Amino acid sequence: MDHWLLVVSVLALSSAFGLFLHFTRGKLTKKYSNEISFDQLKVGQELGMKATILQFKTEYCSTCPGVKRQINELIKNDEGISFYEIDAVERIELAKKLHVKSSPTVLFFNKAGLEEGRIIGAPKKDQLRNTLEKITTIEMEKTNAN
Repeated sequence: MDHWLLVVSVLALSSAFGLFLHFTRGKLTKKYSNEISFDQLKVGQELGMKATILQFKTEYCSTCPGVKRQINELIKNDEGISFYEIDAVERIELAKKLHVKSSPTVLFFNKAGLEEGRIIGAPKKDQLRNTLEKITTIEMEKTNAN
């Protein structure tokens, strides 16, 4: 009888963890902080005129190539958005500085180089599109207000 209680407990915990991952991964979260700008990260790349996307990947990440393809497809006709892919293992200090704990993690920076948000896990294409539209719209509104 005790072993059935153990089995049910393990199934309940694993189901709860699976639901947690389902509802938290692949969705835009608020920016971690604006204490570090893109220029301070010393990525070795230029900031985009409208927005910049950084994707942290790892060698063993099975969803990273698909995320990269989605991003490239979304921005292929927009030269104002820059996209860079960074190996989190090779640039571990940068990943730590940005609090990147899993791959893929996609960070979105505005044209001023400040983080506007991030998606942890594999995002859907419409989430990527909506995030880019939001960032570029906010930037256009700020420019028009001045």
